[in-house]
Amino acid sequence: MSFDRYRDDGTSAPTGPAAFFSSNIADPVYTKYGIFLLRVAIGIDWIAHAFLKTYRGMNTHEALLAKNGITPLLAWPTFGVEVIGGFAILLGWYTRQWSAFLLVFLAVVVWIKWPVGWLYSNTGGGWEYPLFWLAAQTALMLAGGGAFALQTTPVIPKLKQTTD
Repeated sequence: MSFDRYRDDGTSAPTGPAAFFSSNIADPVYTKYGIFLLRVAIGIDWIAHAFLKTYRGMNTHEALLAKNGITPLLAWPTFGVEVIGGFAILLGWYTRQWSAFLLVFLAVVVWIKWPVGWLYSNTGGGWEYPLFWLAAQTALMLAGGGAFALQTTPVIPKLKQTTD
């Protein structure tokens, strides 16, 4: 936790639970665990969402795609990408890349649900819930894998700075 803002003004730094909630600076110790929880929630959601397609029957998913002007031939590929991407995100394997790729799926859902209206409780489901997942997944894409990720090294290595 950072107590830098208390250093120069002469006040004492908060202690106990107040110290946990007083800083607006990302805590290098706890932030990675928060990102881990976000990653697990998003990964499980993608996996459950994909298998819901098979539970209902892929013909239902094919019909939904066709109704929205998307070729039904994409039913099985979307299922596969959602399962693989969900497990990749869950395990922390190329989290940023999979999150960015699956953002396209969420953006399409928001676009399809837009005419229904905001509330997800509307008939046909609105774009409230898909937009929430889009925002959460965007945050995960920006933050990376967090704690317990299979891939803990950056995909793009840091450049060495030279002093010429």
